[in-house]
Amino acid sequence: MTTLALPALRVRTPGDIAMRTVFRMQAVESQFALVASWLVVGASVSIYWFKTFQASGSAVYTPLVSAITASIGLALLMRIQLAACRGGARLTVPWAPAVMAALTLIPMYWGILSITIGLAMVAIVLALPPRKALVAFGLLVAGYVLLFPRLAVSARIGVIAALLETAIMALMLVTVTRMAVVLDALRFTAEVMARRRVDVERERIGRDLHDLMGRTLVAASLRNQTALRTLGDRNPELSSKLEKLHETISRGQVELRALTSGPTIATLDDELDAVRMLCERVDITIEQQLRTYPPSTQEAVVGLVIRESITNILKHTRASLFSLTIDRDGAVTTIDITNDGADPSTVEARSEDAMDSRLARAVTAAGGTVRSGMIGPTTFRTSVRLPVPTGARS
Repeated sequence: MTTLALPALRVRTPGDIAMRTVFRMQAVESQFALVASWLVVGASVSIYWFKTFQASGSAVYTPLVSAITASIGLALLMRIQLAACRGGARLTVPWAPAVMAALTLIPMYWGILSITIGLAMVAIVLALPPRKALVAFGLLVAGYVLLFPRLAVSARIGVIAALLETAIMALMLVTVTRMAVVLDALRFTAEVMARRRVDVERERIGRDLHDLMGRTLVAASLRNQTALRTLGDRNPELSSKLEKLHETISRGQVELRALTSGPTIATLDDELDAVRMLCERVDITIEQQLRTYPPSTQEAVVGLVIRESITNILKHTRASLFSLTIDRDGAVTTIDITNDGADPSTVEARSEDAMDSRLARAVTAAGGTVRSGMIGPTTFRTSVRLPVPTGARS
């Protein structure tokens, strides 16, 4: 198996992923956690809007500014939370913490306070690396402390109490977001493990089938040979039938050996259906193009390539898109598989293992080749070429 750079392939661009798509990708438990946090913040925002509609004259400006800044802060918070979830890396907005800090500190200069200070803290923790987050957090707190005396509430509560209250709210939101990520990861891992257990069970059944049926066929073959030797030339017609029976048993032994030693693939269509259902189950968008059906003699290998590829994707990536194209280039069956969730730092580390993977061994045994490599920041492509046997070419 060779690992090398491949020409660019048309795949989905970052702009194609919407917040709604990332939200739908998460496990149900994660969705509940995220929605709960949004409802809590949304309740505070609605209070600002309620006060705005209740106020009159110049008194409307303070709650109106708080409502607008809090609404913008909520929208940015939703995006930042989803960016921290599976498949949401494309939603990352590095400028969001700065915008939310500005939405907090600028209105404070005119004595207007909103919940954006807490949302800004959440944005800093979730969107920035630790060192930058520490600096940004310090600057935000310093600005808040300097401007706090300009607020009307400063006469009733101290700055430390206000900061502590805000920090608790931010901590809860960060905890809920992390919990959503963990819940989704647990669900995702459970799906992958279930898939692997199915494969292990298939292999066990194959071994049991070989052991049980193999012994039975060997015994039948030996008894048939004994009957042939005992019969000798006394009954040519019966001898002929016993010879045909022996050929049938031998052919059954060969077919059983091929069945149990090769990939346990029912049909290629079944394998494609299984992959499609699995992707739907874990909310991975799948794009299948079966331009040319491979010959029946290659269905098992093609099915194994697809199965091993989706297993590796589930195990090693955070993909939101799985693209599969099966075609024929002259006398060669081609299989192109891409995913958009590869981590370049782990791809290189897994290259040595990939050299001896089940997929590579199966393709090599069939006389084919496997090429793989990164074709984008997070897009990984595997290209398999299998020579079509002479008798299967049309």
